[in-house]
Amino acid sequence: MYENMIVINRQSAESLQMQIRRQLAIGIVNRQFPLDKPLPSTRFLASDLKVSVTTVELAYSALKADGFVKSRQRSGYYVNPDVLADPGHRAVAVGQSSDTARPPRVDYARLFRDRSFDRERVVKPADSLVRYRYPFVCGLLDPSLFPLAHWRECVRDAVSAVGIANCATDFSETDDQMLIEQLIHCVLAKRGVVARPDEVLVTVGGQQALYIAIELLLTSGETIGVEDPGYPDVVNMARIKGINVQRLPVDEEGLILSKRLSQCKCLYVTPSHQFPTTVTMPLVRKSRLLGLTRRHGQFVIEDDYESEVSFNKTPPRALKSLDRWGNVIYVGSLSKSLLQGLRLGYLVADPEFIREARALRHYMLRHPPVNNQRSVALFLQRGYFDRFVAQLTRIYSRRCDVIHESLERQFPGAVVKPEYGGTIIWLKLPGEVDAGILQALVEPDGVFFETGGFTFSDEQSNRNHIRLGYAAIDEALIPEGIDRIARAVPEARNAEPSPEERAPTREKLGPPSGGLTGSPGGASAATMS
Repeated sequence: MYENMIVINRQSAESLQMQIRRQLAIGIVNRQFPLDKPLPSTRFLASDLKVSVTTVELAYSALKADGFVKSRQRSGYYVNPDVLADPGHRAVAVGQSSDTARPPRVDYARLFRDRSFDRERVVKPADSLVRYRYPFVCGLLDPSLFPLAHWRECVRDAVSAVGIANCATDFSETDDQMLIEQLIHCVLAKRGVVARPDEVLVTVGGQQALYIAIELLLTSGETIGVEDPGYPDVVNMARIKGINVQRLPVDEEGLILSKRLSQCKCLYVTPSHQFPTTVTMPLVRKSRLLGLTRRHGQFVIEDDYESEVSFNKTPPRALKSLDRWGNVIYVGSLSKSLLQGLRLGYLVADPEFIREARALRHYMLRHPPVNNQRSVALFLQRGYFDRFVAQLTRIYSRRCDVIHESLERQFPGAVVKPEYGGTIIWLKLPGEVDAGILQALVEPDGVFFETGGFTFSDEQSNRNHIRLGYAAIDEALIPEGIDRIARAVPEARNAEPSPEERAPTREKLGPPSGGLTGSPGGASAATMS
């Protein structure tokens, strides 16, 4: 593990001892040596570098005096953890000879200035379920609800002799056939979607499915229509490729079918559970939308967001279930109902589209992990998924009632209960309340929620919206969490937001969010056969 980390230059004016000392110190501050294992012994290092043992002993003694290493009796030298607190100062203390000085570094900030992927995007604190007592975080599952024993059984069986044999083969041109079968019969059928195996592609989460769809359907200068408010990551995906974005307003029935739709080559919609408002598009409007897109020669990317959890009624039919022409590209995910970190999604579309999508996936990551595919396939096949979703539905239904009642008590008439289910409440605060300031005020009290202004094209006029997830918070803690938010509202009223408070639930990166509306000149109608 130490090969090539220390190189001796016998023509250098720097002494052998100093070369060893300096390179060891640099390796230590760069965390190249583990803390729990000894550094190479003096005899081993002397033999490896072809220097005397005394030279190495002097180098270690100097490193110990400088605080880089500690010695343990009969065990050798170990990295001193204290030195890692100030690696820059320690590296300078060692000194670096002129013949080993680093050349000027590449200016990557300049390289990515006009084409950066590092934009404002949807992010969640990685430690939100541990850090906050009242985690109204969206899109995460309460891990205590997960059927761990059943999942372990499926994971174990997925790595049987047959499973290991599958992992030793190339799945670039196929997916786990058991998983495809289970998705068709156990997941898509409930949404009214009829599909053949060659019409389904497994992806690493719904996010990759969206990226593949946009990459295949649109090129620079063309226009995609995105709901307003809507999913900001789709806007970013389009902008990265130079695609124009036309923001399309929504009402209490989802996307409004206006003349502005005709300016777009492709539409991105969340009809079953609109992101972020949670409203559901009725069947009549879905049928009208499909008629318009066929007339205009447009594609539709349907993101069936949070479709699994349905309270007291059958989930609404997916837009794809009404598609008789083949212009709807259906995107689904099991990450929200299983585990976010599992990252398993899928695309459903015409076989020719799936063939191209599979080829593009090959260049991105070849194929999703085969063992994960088989584990999920077994989980579906053995009925564990259906039982788990039924349990989640009962629990989420109660939590939804509790959070709605708590919000009605504190913010009467400000929230509409989700029509059929899901795990999120969309709340519009009093007009003069800035959600970013409110979040900063309640965070010290252990409360986390997501601001919603950045889902609008006009963020500044909609800074009083928040998203409250109830999937990961204990039911008994919901009322107190809402009360803490309500108590902080007077202080947040009319306050001036700081730059840090403007968007605490996302990364403040990249160019401003203005100018998202694509010009009509960028639109082009597709001719599809």
